[in-house]
Amino acid sequence: MKNLLQITGWPVLSGVLIALVMFQYQQISQLSSEVSQLATAIERQPQAMTTNTNTASSYASAIAMAAPSVVSIHSTIREQIQLPPTEELPSALRELLQDIPSERLWDSLGSGVAVTNEGHILTALHVIEGAEEIEVHFNDGNQGTVTGRAELVGSDAATDLALLKVDGDTFPPAIPVGTSDHIKVGDTVLTIGYPRRDLMNQKSVSRGIVSALGIPRDGLPVVEYIQTDAAMNYGNSGGALINAEGKLIGINSFIYSESGGSDGIGFAVPVNKAMIVAEQLIEHGQVTPGYLGVITGELLTEESSQTFFGTPDIHGLLVEQVTEGSPAANAGIQAGDVMVQIDGRTIDSVIGAIEQINRKLPGQTVVLQLYRNGRYMDQTVTLGSGTAQYRTQFNAGQSSSSILRNND
Repeated sequence: MKNLLQITGWPVLSGVLIALVMFQYQQISQLSSEVSQLATAIERQPQAMTTNTNTASSYASAIAMAAPSVVSIHSTIREQIQLPPTEELPSALRELLQDIPSERLWDSLGSGVAVTNEGHILTALHVIEGAEEIEVHFNDGNQGTVTGRAELVGSDAATDLALLKVDGDTFPPAIPVGTSDHIKVGDTVLTIGYPRRDLMNQKSVSRGIVSALGIPRDGLPVVEYIQTDAAMNYGNSGGALINAEGKLIGINSFIYSESGGSDGIGFAVPVNKAMIVAEQLIEHGQVTPGYLGVITGELLTEESSQTFFGTPDIHGLLVEQVTEGSPAANAGIQAGDVMVQIDGRTIDSVIGAIEQINRKLPGQTVVLQLYRNGRYMDQTVTLGSGTAQYRTQFNAGQSSSSILRNND
């Protein structure tokens, strides 16, 4: 038996050892394959991340969508020169005064945005105000430069907006129009325009974010401007403010600047307000917003609702004053009422309420939901003509000289 074991033991032990070696080899091969696959995945991952990052950080498609609709506007403006009365000057200067012209002509540069495919261009009023001749420059589909004359359709001084109509048969394409209802501070925005006279034929793009939303405090019109740090310089007035998708969200209007250049504080008229103006100018040649005739303050908060009504649950605008003889007065609206809804839409801001009223024409009606004496009621009001008023505190410490129109 001992001899038998000696004879058979070595082959058996050798077989076991070979089996163990084969098993270990298979495990090592499988582990090597897994390591190789993991290494390949790691190599590909940075490429994928780089591709995604590049895609997210590039706005080329948005610019390509919006830029063809942005035009350069050149206008010749006649300006009267205010001369002192002759009798107030020394006699030695009176003859010199006779040789001084009483007016001067100067060229204004600005930008504009095509809002229809029929050649309607929305721009800032101060770009063309007083202009005798207006030229619009843009590229056609073949990348050729088109120069066309334009006529003023109408304007709205309250928003500093004007609408032009290009003569001829070739027009820039209408820009994709977004909404300004859902803009948030921190959103990425892009400005497109012609920022400088020495680059008057060079369209330029600047990127920034929405810095603030609200009403500038220097006695400016009641417009809920979009504030951005995207660079705006000479000639950007009337140009496009677009979102990262390439849709129009505002018309560039003016800047705050002590230096005269871009200090990173620019303002644009929200597109919802601008399109109301454009639509009314196209249809009627003038802006005739509906008028209610009440003066309100800020939206009620839980605290102010508790103070005035003994409950924190009243939401809306407290009517502080009703103008005598106004549509609101004629409809029986009273000071102390709370406007909760307009045509079934909850009031989210003072400016939002004003714009909803302004969308309608004099003679049209709105249905106001009011809170009065502990109960809610609906009141139909036939709108009239007038200018909306809003009680606010202007910042007296802000110098108006720091407000610059971009073409000045």
